[in-house]
Amino acid sequence: MYKYVLFDLDGTLTDSKEGIIKSVAYALHQLGETTEGRLDQHVVVGPPLLTTFREVYGFSDEKAKRAYGYFQERYSTLGKFENRAFDGVVPMLRQFGDKGIRCFVATSKPQVHAEAICQKFGIAPYVEKIAGPAVGGTDSKADIMKRILTHIGTVQTGEAVMVGDRRFDVIGARMTGMPVILVGFGYGNEAERQEFPPDIFVETVEDLKQTILQY
Repeated sequence: MYKYVLFDLDGTLTDSKEGIIKSVAYALHQLGETTEGRLDQHVVVGPPLLTTFREVYGFSDEKAKRAYGYFQERYSTLGKFENRAFDGVVPMLRQFGDKGIRCFVATSKPQVHAEAICQKFGIAPYVEKIAGPAVGGTDSKADIMKRILTHIGTVQTGEAVMVGDRRFDVIGARMTGMPVILVGFGYGNEAERQEFPPDIFVETVEDLKQTILQY
């Protein structure tokens, strides 16, 4: 089995789409923008939101920053708790700990929010370190994963794995030389998995647990 497991947060450990989508909608309303066609979970959940505002919505840098500010108004107080751990996730993490597997969170969500979410939903006791960008930060997924790997120290080939649900997790894993498992219960889709194929794909939390334990 793997010794070190790095988990994405949104769509991998928690079902966070409600709070994110509602907070993006709030930001768009504050800017006088339409929400029509802009709130698909495959678009807004997972990538850094500044990237989404610039590259998907076509906002200028200044407007993207304003949108992000409005998003944070709602998300930092309410939206981050419109969330839940996927069924079976906390028992899975507990079992990994019992087996000596060290677990970590590597997320594009601001670290301060990720820490609060992990505390609220019972994840924090079972993860050794939570890494994410500062609010408004531009760290890539690879940057965040490298922080975890630096914390661990020497990692032999095949000892660590990244678990996520989106292409950003695959890209980050490839850049850091780790294998990657994608989960089917998150916010990715088949087309994305075909374009950015993982090393392993699992449909359920139970399948994920067994895959990691049996590796």
